[in-house]
Amino acid sequence: MSLERRSTSGLQFGVAYTLSRAKDDGSNLTDTLPDAYNPGSYWGISDLDRTHVLIANYIYELPFLKGHERLRNRLLGNWEISGVFQYQSGAPFSVRTSDDVAGVGPGSGNQFYNLVGDAKLPHGAFEDPWFNKDAFVRPTAGTFGVQPRNSLRNPGFWSTDFGVRKNFPVRDGQRLQLRMEVFNLLNHPSWNGASTNPTSGSFGLVTSKSGERQIQLSLNYAF
Repeated sequence: MSLERRSTSGLQFGVAYTLSRAKDDGSNLTDTLPDAYNPGSYWGISDLDRTHVLIANYIYELPFLKGHERLRNRLLGNWEISGVFQYQSGAPFSVRTSDDVAGVGPGSGNQFYNLVGDAKLPHGAFEDPWFNKDAFVRPTAGTFGVQPRNSLRNPGFWSTDFGVRKNFPVRDGQRLQLRMEVFNLLNHPSWNGASTNPTSGSFGLVTSKSGERQIQLSLNYAF
């Protein structure tokens, strides 16, 4: 769904929302079938699935002191603000091991651990496990693990960008523009995925992030 307002009275904005579900039986070429004799058992949520995606944007020309008729307008007026808000669901994942537990030989890829309980947890502080580690156990040697593919989700992502521009009208439609853009205005951390390696000391934990605030300044001349 999308909603768009074209520029009227100096204001324009748009909102777009996507609700989707993607399934397949092979997003990642390094995957191993949980049961080599039942290829259909690998059908599930795609690694590429993002259930919710929301993007909103706006541009607003501030109404005071617009135009270039007076020196006061040129120096103090002709401001614009703009922004973009983005949100999307986290990437799906499964708990696997690089060990060849099933004994199928070299190049077997990552094999599922057995799911034996409810793996989902209420998400509190990020020092806590992202999912229930005790819900997964190593399969018996010579067997494939049983686990619904991509039944868990990593942290989602959201960010707000903001820009402010000052236009200095020159002549004949020409203008000098001073622009400041702030990416991730609120300095909100973008958490990376939880560790899915059951033999790692950080198994189940989110240990890193990205997305620090960045500020960019520029001066443009349009003619």
